[in-house]
Amino acid sequence: MPGPLDGIRVFDLTMAQVGPWSTQNLGALGADVMHIEQGGVDESGLGGAQTIMSMRGMSPLYIGWNMNKRGLFLDLKSQDGQEFAHRLLATCDVFVNNMRPGVPDRLGVGYEAVAAINPRIVYCTITGWGESGPMAPMQGADTQIQYYSGWASLNGPEGQPSEVYRHFSTLDGTTGNYATQAILLALVARERTGRGQKIEINMLHALAAFQTSRLGSYALTGEVPMPSGSAAIATAPDEAFQCADGRWLGVSVTNEDEWRRFCDAVKRPDLLEDAAYATNILRVAHRHELSATLAATFAEFPLQAWVNRFRHAEVAWGAPLWFSELRHHEQVRANNALIEIETPWGEVTTGGPPWRFSDTPARWTRPPIPGEHTGEVMDEVERATAENTEAVR
Repeated sequence: MPGPLDGIRVFDLTMAQVGPWSTQNLGALGADVMHIEQGGVDESGLGGAQTIMSMRGMSPLYIGWNMNKRGLFLDLKSQDGQEFAHRLLATCDVFVNNMRPGVPDRLGVGYEAVAAINPRIVYCTITGWGESGPMAPMQGADTQIQYYSGWASLNGPEGQPSEVYRHFSTLDGTTGNYATQAILLALVARERTGRGQKIEINMLHALAAFQTSRLGSYALTGEVPMPSGSAAIATAPDEAFQCADGRWLGVSVTNEDEWRRFCDAVKRPDLLEDAAYATNILRVAHRHELSATLAATFAEFPLQAWVNRFRHAEVAWGAPLWFSELRHHEQVRANNALIEIETPWGEVTTGGPPWRFSDTPARWTRPPIPGEHTGEVMDEVERATAENTEAVR
């Protein structure tokens, strides 16, 4: 059964993660995504960057961010390549690129050129810093955006220097998700107006939107947010504690009813009776003292004992898992949250489509070998050109 975007064709001129992540989502929803690799670009998906990770000669990053696509080589620096791109774009519904401002224009696929060929196209450009301002020409990737957006200033142990979030996917993925949402909305708008449009998304703006609560807190109080380890800033206790067996358990108390159940679960009625902890505001104000007291309490029993107590008390908790544990966790398996995909470079475990449609199911297919479908797509364009010529006659 076809997916919700069946019949939508996507010209995917992206690299690294933020762009490929967005188009991978479109492909999962049923769109025909054609991932373009230009001549001379390596197969890492990182625009020439070399990585220490390799899976039979291919970067796992390329594999993980280019599922659900077809692949073709296209030299946009040549006249023939640009001419073919224009013919292909005439058959497409969506164009996505995450190059620096001006680069698509130099390759003959800037917005004005593409819209002149295909006025119905939804043209999405993703940049690091936007298309105006002094930093617009600069390269922008996850790490740099972490610094400039303030994200890095919030991470790390309390009282210690702030840290970069080392799992480089949250910021790229968040911006890519914003791009996917915008493309879907522009396709809906096209149904009403009959016209395509240009979408501009930049990572700095996306992360400003993503951090609304912290920016709002600063605007209200004037206090600069600082790293607080695993602890939340607005509720307490809401952090991770180490158990007797060395494992960690995160707990979250967000209202007074939960506080009562929490105190019952840890068998500390004295905390419930302590006026210093009578409300959430007071518990946050005395968070350090409360945290030290609870750290000693959690150190008395192993993780599973605490899990059993909090399950019974219906207090929110979470036990950090290794990836090796996550892969076989009963909840993950029950919801098919991880799937195995055969690729030309071996079997990989991937998250698969995060949506469940009752009538138009999403899909998850292996990534293409770079350029794998070049001949196939060229034949399709030739047929489409011939059909259009015949229709005009």
